[in-house]
Amino acid sequence: MGGGEWLSMALFAAAILIGSVGAAVADQNGPPATAGAFDFACVGFAVVRGMLFFAEIPDAISAFGMALIVGAGVLSLRR
Repeated sequence: MGGGEWLSMALFAAAILIGSVGAAVADQNGPPATAGAFDFACVGFAVVRGMLFFAEIPDAISAFGMALIVGAGVLSLRR
């Protein structure tokens, strides 16, 4: 691997570390319904990463499943 790939891996590792620690702190300190709903943000980020780095486009069944997951998170916030 070249220097660009190593730099990308290091940046992703740092972002994942910061995001994981932030999510753990939010889960400990925030209301459970709010923290749980934002845990589903990883679905959107996974789609963006797949599109940007692997040229993957979700099919209809995948998009439907993601919509169900996100919809459940939104419903939990409204209660």
